[in-house]
Amino acid sequence: MTRCREKRFRILLCGVAGLVLSGLSLVAPLKSGAEDKAGPPWIAPADARAIKNPLKNTPDVVSAGAESFRENCQVCHGLHGEGNGPTAKTLTIKPANFADARLMSKETDGSLFWKMSKGRGAMPAWEDQLSEKERWELVIYIRSFEGKGGGAKKAE
Repeated sequence: MTRCREKRFRILLCGVAGLVLSGLSLVAPLKSGAEDKAGPPWIAPADARAIKNPLKNTPDVVSAGAESFRENCQVCHGLHGEGNGPTAKTLTIKPANFADARLMSKETDGSLFWKMSKGRGAMPAWEDQLSEKERWELVIYIRSFEGKGGGAKKAE
């Protein structure tokens, strides 16, 4: 499969997953405040936390990260990384708010890379779909949301 066709397939797959999750939320028992649930702490292993991003924060890297974010992450994490994408409301555990400076101050580049690589629950493991370089580009792009008004803001 060509790279372009793979990306289109991933976009289609994310859309289908969103529809399935939306359908499940209609038949699942309603829980008060489920969309606000933060879930148990998700802490990367110490060796993963210690890894430094090999890429420099350049316009080309940020642009590439932005494209990957739009194609793969925005549906859950939202346009501005606040965890309020259209699929977020269907999830039991709310997606991370990358604009929350307090949250992001606890994350190293290595821990962000590890989490997006391994996934957990509704968060997909991207290590088989995105190259190492693409995941590091995403880390740099995700950092661009930090402190831009997200705070502890709830999803809209």
